[in-house]
Amino acid sequence: MVSRHNKLCDVFVECCRRANVSAQVEVGSGFGHDKHNTRPADVLVANWSLGKPAAFDLTVASPLNPSILSEAGVTAGSAAKEAECRKHDANDPKCSELGWKCTPLAVETYGCWGAKARETVSHLATRLAIPMRCTKSQATVA
Repeated sequence: MVSRHNKLCDVFVECCRRANVSAQVEVGSGFGHDKHNTRPADVLVANWSLGKPAAFDLTVASPLNPSILSEAGVTAGSAAKEAECRKHDANDPKCSELGWKCTPLAVETYGCWGAKARETVSHLATRLAIPMRCTKSQATVA
């Protein structure tokens, strides 16, 4: 899943670049007193929404994980939702300390996207449509 994660980060950063959104990769390690080994941002966008920085932490979750398997068999997206919650628990305090908005982007191994990931891709498509001079729906497939 590491290679999926890394490819997802690469694609996200490239989409940000094409949308004229400045993105930094793997930001945050070494900040804070007791959380020196944590890295809350796979990708940090300094001016994401209303001038506030967003720390995007991408994760690939498996619905076959024993801790979520029974729920994932009933409700699509359960693994992504659980992964988003886990990322918030791990990163919200540090992101808050740094003045960033913690934004976990969870994708399941079988393709289901978490709610925040869908919202983020939609927002990025809107920003990407402007320099591409196309509609938002066209920007999502470009």
